Amino acid sequence: MKMQKKVNILVVDDNPTNLKLVGNVLKEVGYRLSLALDGPNAMKILEQYPIDLILLDIMMPGIDGFTVCQRLKESKAFRDIPIIFLTARDDLDDVVRGFELGGVDYITKPFRKEELLVRVNNHVKLKLMSDFLAQEVKRHKENRNQYMNMLLEFGKSLERKKA
Repeated sequence: MKMQKKVNILVVDDNPTNLKLVGNVLKEVGYRLSLALDGPNAMKILEQYPIDLILLDIMMPGIDGFTVCQRLKESKAFRDIPIIFLTARDDLDDVVRGFELGGVDYITKPFRKEELLVRVNNHVKLKLMSDFLAQEVKRHKENRNQYMNMLLEFGKSLERKKA
């Protein structure tokens, strides 16, 4: 199984210092990054570039991270992108809400670099494996359909010979 792919991560945070900090940690290990200061800019990036994982702050002006997550999960185009909430909000109700809305993980700020990397790496592996399996299923369905069509044609040719 070949999964040598550059991984694209979108980091959404209204604080430029946080974007730089998270960006530097992820760039060190080779991830490609897109950065957005708010939800609307994140949506624009998603429409322009393939994104494999999103790190999303909750507390942002205008559209908060919960709303961004909900909109993404309602969208057929973006619902399968894993979202990790990366936020200062550590209330248990916020954590639960993040998972209920479709987040795959929840990291509180200030974060430890090692924890961020382990969680991001785990979810990237899961996403790449999920993408790989989806491609394999698609390939097998296409092969099955080709074989079924060949069998139907063979059956029709046998019927014509009998007649």
